[in-house]
Amino acid sequence: MAQKRKRCSLSVAEKRNIINYVDQNPMTKKLDIANKFGIPASTLATILKSKDKFSEESGLNVNSKRLKSCEFKDEKAQRFAVELGHEGFRASNGWLQNFKKRNEVVFPKICGESGSVNEQVCDDWKDKLAELTTGYDPEDIFNADETGLFYKCLPDKTLSFKSDKCNGVKNSKLRLTVLLGTNCTGTYKLKPLIIGKYQKPRCFMNVNNLPTDYTSNHKAWMTSDAFCNWLKSLDKEMKKKNKKILMFIDNCTAHGEIPNLKNIKIKYLPPNTTSKLQPLDQGIIQSFKMHYRKEVVRRFLADVERQTPTTIDVLQAMWMIAKAWNLVTEKTIANCFKKSGFKVTCEDEEDDLPVAELARTWQKVQEELHLQEIDFEDFVTFDNDLAICGELTDADIVTSVLPVTNADADEDEEEEGEIDEHNFTIKDA
Repeated sequence: MAQKRKRCSLSVAEKRNIINYVDQNPMTKKLDIANKFGIPASTLATILKSKDKFSEESGLNVNSKRLKSCEFKDEKAQRFAVELGHEGFRASNGWLQNFKKRNEVVFPKICGESGSVNEQVCDDWKDKLAELTTGYDPEDIFNADETGLFYKCLPDKTLSFKSDKCNGVKNSKLRLTVLLGTNCTGTYKLKPLIIGKYQKPRCFMNVNNLPTDYTSNHKAWMTSDAFCNWLKSLDKEMKKKNKKILMFIDNCTAHGEIPNLKNIKIKYLPPNTTSKLQPLDQGIIQSFKMHYRKEVVRRFLADVERQTPTTIDVLQAMWMIAKAWNLVTEKTIANCFKKSGFKVTCEDEEDDLPVAELARTWQKVQEELHLQEIDFEDFVTFDNDLAICGELTDADIVTSVLPVTNADADEDEEEEGEIDEHNFTIKDA
C-alpha cells in the first residue's frame, strides 16, 4: 500500500522560492520540480496559477501560512470608516455577516471572459440549453451584456484610440459603458443603461426625460451596485407585467448574484465562452455599433457642409444610442441567439445597412479626412476591447459612497462643458 502523503502548509516565502525556481529552470519538467520540493503536482500548478499573489510586490508576510481574511476585512472596514468620517466605528465579530445580509451581498466565484474557448464546454452547454430553458417561451429568454463606447470619436481618431482599453481614468470622460439586453426573438429590447463619468453632465440641464437610463461613476464602468440596481428595476418592471423571465449573463466581476429577484431567474454562461455562447457577442452588439457609427458619420458630414466642427455630448450620444439600438432588427437578434445554441425560429439574416449607401457615405468621409487606410469596419470595431468593469481601488470605493457636494456637481458640469478641448476635430489627424 502506498504511503499516504503528509499534507503540509507552505509559507509565502516557500511559495516564492518555488516560483523563482520554476522561472529560472524553464526546461525542467513540472513533475520533477514538484518532486524536488516534495509537493504534489497539483499543488505546484495551484501555486503557479496564483504566482502574482505571491510576488515580492504583493506585500504579504513571508512567514504567514495563510491569509487571515477575517482580520484583513475588519482592518479594511476600519480604514474605510475613518476615510468616510466615522471615527468611532468598531467592527464586531458579527459585523461582516450582518452587513452582507443587510445589503444582500454575496461573493460568487467570478471568472473573466478572457482565455481560450473550450469547444467541448460549449458543446456540452448547448446540449443542456433545452433543459435549462424548459418552461420558458423564447419571448421570455433574455441575454444582457455591456460594451464600451468612445462616443465622441470621429473616424480620424480611430487608429490612435484602437489600442486604448481605458482601464483607468485617463480617457474615461471620452467613453461610456452601454448595457444592452434583449429576448430571443428581438421583440422585447430592454431600454439601454448608459454609464458615464459624471453624475450631472451640463447637457442634462433642464432635461426632464432621457432617451435611455443613466448612472455614473468616475471610471464610467459597470459596477456591482449599478448592475444590481438595474436588475432590481427590471424585476419590478417584469412583476408589473406579470412576466417571468430567464436571463443569461456572463461572469464578469460586476455581475454579482442577486438572491431576492422575484420575476427574473439568472443563469451564468460558462467561463471563457462568451465569444461562442453569448448571443450579444455573436453580432448584436456589432450591429448596434454599426448603426451608432453610421449616425456619427452622418453628423460629421452634415457639419462639414456647414463648415462647423463636430461635437457630441453625452445627451446627444444617448439619443444616437437609443436610435441605433432601435434599428437592430429582430432577424439579427434571433440569428445571434440561434448561433449561441438557443432554439429559436428565424429567417436568414439580411444586412442591417444597405451596402451601396454605406459605401458612398464612407467614401465621402475618406475623401474629407484622407483616410484611405481605414475602412468602416475599423471605425465600428476599434473600441471593442474597452474595459467595462474591473477591480476597484480603495479610493474608488470611498468615492462611490460619498455624497455629491455642490462642488462636485459644478465640476461635472464644467468637465462636460469642455467640448472644444476634448472633442475630436475634423482635421485633427
